[in-house]
Amino acid sequence: MNQNEIQKMQAKIGVPADGFWGPRSADACRAHLLAMFPHPRPFPKQVAVAEFYGPHGTADGFDPPTKTITLPFPVFYDNVTVRVLHPHVKCADSLLHVFDRLAEAYPTSESRRAAGILDYGGLYNPRPMRGGSTWSMHSWAIAIDFNPEQNGNLMSWPVAAMMPLEVMECFAREGWTAAGAFWGRDAMHMQATSP
Repeated sequence: MNQNEIQKMQAKIGVPADGFWGPRSADACRAHLLAMFPHPRPFPKQVAVAEFYGPHGTADGFDPPTKTITLPFPVFYDNVTVRVLHPHVKCADSLLHVFDRLAEAYPTSESRRAAGILDYGGLYNPRPMRGGSTWSMHSWAIAIDFNPEQNGNLMSWPVAAMMPLEVMECFAREGWTAAGAFWGRDAMHMQATSP
């Protein structure tokens, strides 16, 4: 993000709008999003994912239970139009509500494109996390990625990555964690876990 965008976000979360994103801004942003989470929180912390969601999918053919949801607007995966997704049954309705919120916050194709939410980066992918042996949240079909080219795994958010705070707010209101805000990188990634 540019300095002006960071200043606007700082004003929104209640810290001095100096354009410098440091620990104070990061803490205020997390508090801002946490205040939007439903109570009680609908999803577990990441350490309790297997207990809540059951077994993860595997590359050799086991898939977690999913539910088909029809999106209120299409997204695009490598220029292929995607109109339905298949998230885990325990977070499917919530993800549909997120998309309804996104449709309201970004009512036109132009605004959705500018926010990066038309560039779908995937949902279900049974694999370990990058650089480790722990299973990715994508292995349960409980994580979704948007606009990976501008919000990559190692890109600092919001200094380098472009994911709008307003997108993260739509997810927070449904109890989803935005990686960019909660660990400062991987801003493409939202997951149905509590921080």
